[in-house]
Amino acid sequence: MTRRRRLLVAAALAVALCAAYLSATTGHRLDHGSSWWHGADAESRTEGPTTEVRFAFNPGGQVTFGASIRNPGPWPVTITGVAGEGGPGDRHVFKIARLAVNPADEATAVVFDPAAAAPFRSIRIAAGTELPVFVTITIPDVEMAPGSALFFDDLSVDYEVLGLRRHQRVPMGFRLLVQSANGYVPL
Repeated sequence: MTRRRRLLVAAALAVALCAAYLSATTGHRLDHGSSWWHGADAESRTEGPTTEVRFAFNPGGQVTFGASIRNPGPWPVTITGVAGEGGPGDRHVFKIARLAVNPADEATAVVFDPAAAAPFRSIRIAAGTELPVFVTITIPDVEMAPGSALFFDDLSVDYEVLGLRRHQRVPMGFRLLVQSANGYVPL
């Protein structure tokens, strides 16, 4: 084999490997897990395929809920950040006051235990496993019409797969609703 031909084969192999890497990493998506959690200050309701977790509107108050993030695989991922909604932090309606997790391994079922939750930090999730995440949000001090609500149904997640940084809006598997029964006008 000539030197030129070996160089062409090596270059083609390098391009193929790069394409395979990019395909594997950019095609890797996270999904909602098998469970969620809320405290006694909320109620849940399911109609058809949609489940809502409802909290009462309390401007400036905080509510905590739990959602699990599933890594369907085939690669492990490292979750590096979670936000309540997609987009820049200064545009979020709900501000995250606290993030906590209940780490689980392949042998442990997903458990939402607020007493055992640890503050969020970058964490690895193996393929085929879930990470229970507790999110405490601050309810905004905004005008609300009677019967209106603020809601979201996904988490904005930053993660790494095979060394490539990714960002994705991961569905929570339910809609979080903060409802104002009587309306509200800020002073």
